[in-house]
Amino acid sequence: MAALSGWLYYEHLNGNIQSSKKNLSDATGQRTAPNAFGQVPLNILLLGSDSRATERARKLGGGKDLRNDPPLADVQMLLHVSADRSNASLISIPRDTMVTIPECRSADGKQDWKASPYTRINASLAHGGPGCVLGTWTGLTGLEIDHFMMIDFGGVVDMAQAVGKVKVCVDENLYDRRNSHGGTGLKLPAGDNYLDKEQSLLWLRTRDAWGSDLNRTKAQHMYLSSMIRMLKEQGTLTNPGKLMDLAEAATRALKVDDGLDSIRKLYDLGTELRKVPTNRISTLTIPVLPDPRNPRATVVLNKPDADRIWQMLLADTPLDGNGKPKAAKPASASPTASPAPAVDRAAVAVTVQNGTPVRRRASVVAGALTGAGFTKAAVGVPGNAPAQARTTVSFGAGHRAEAQAVAAALKLPASALSRSAGGGAGVAVVIGGDWTEGTAFPVQAAPKAGAVPRSADARTADEKGCMHVVDQGGFYTY
Repeated sequence: MAALSGWLYYEHLNGNIQSSKKNLSDATGQRTAPNAFGQVPLNILLLGSDSRATERARKLGGGKDLRNDPPLADVQMLLHVSADRSNASLISIPRDTMVTIPECRSADGKQDWKASPYTRINASLAHGGPGCVLGTWTGLTGLEIDHFMMIDFGGVVDMAQAVGKVKVCVDENLYDRRNSHGGTGLKLPAGDNYLDKEQSLLWLRTRDAWGSDLNRTKAQHMYLSSMIRMLKEQGTLTNPGKLMDLAEAATRALKVDDGLDSIRKLYDLGTELRKVPTNRISTLTIPVLPDPRNPRATVVLNKPDADRIWQMLLADTPLDGNGKPKAAKPASASPTASPAPAVDRAAVAVTVQNGTPVRRRASVVAGALTGAGFTKAAVGVPGNAPAQARTTVSFGAGHRAEAQAVAAALKLPASALSRSAGGGAGVAVVIGGDWTEGTAFPVQAAPKAGAVPRSADARTADEKGCMHVVDQGGFYTY
């Protein structure tokens, strides 16, 4: 009877799990090569949705008039777990970051969402669901992302109740007044506070009290770091009773990709995550700059600094600097990630543009392609493109194999390839700042541990401190 009860409960938990297709776009990323023990890193996209589709969500999040609005993914974080599980990094991106959302298609193939250049990244969730957010991140980072997990307002409350009260700190009394700008109503005294389930949701949503969306990500990092410390210290992840409560809440609260659609798969993932020491978990926000088009409201990636972080993740280099890279030479350092497909090179139309400050780079690379049999390769019009840090090879529908052949001829990594945002035909090469000389893409040196740009404001999960309450713009402390 006990075995039957256990099986029924196991099936009950499996029945709680909501899952959907992992990637709804054509974006493909690059994997780190296995280390000497055959281990590989994990990249998991963590998402928070502001959907008001249910009565409970509207009660918790407010905005009764938002019932029919498409959901936004206001919280987006990439969790990178090293191959040897000795360290992990949690990288946030501000919700108002302007990016290109790739073309996405529903899992059943019945609906398409066109590519959307220059769009807030939080809008990617409305292009078919979390699978399009994952496709957007794949295009941004050039990384293969293994899984996603998404939670909504109600899920946060349920998970917070299962976890227990989480300690946070503010440097003075806080009152995030409710207002037309979306204040949450959170009220906390100065010093340490232990948040209950409703306060946890308000803390994660609060923005005005911190003065900016960038500071809100710091508050979210504080909450998650404190929660991780608490789960470790209280032994929740090794206590069967507490673990059952957490499993019940998690399977109801989370929507996951189809690679995590069973208790066994989630348990195996949890087993891997438990191996990471708390003091080796880094939290940071991807570096951004004011958007030249709308500097008061939106931001854009600080490309050189952001690219350095993506390179460190691909190389599985510890962001905290407390250790040495354990992975074998990453795929980016090899000539190409896969053999060149068989195509008629003479029939491939390739345009080449120069996105570096070095003169005549486009004509040099176009000449190299011509010499390699791509006789239709030519400098684009105009020959110069906006400056970019990484060399890219974009392609239109039906031209993937041709783009792969071009990348192989130039010894570019697979991460350089992406489908054209505008659906343009043919193959287009834009030479980036990572390739300023020569006709073959240079082998990239492995980044050094801890070499994170200061603009990322990196911290470790065991660091303790208080959030600074900002008194500005009509939002006051009490």
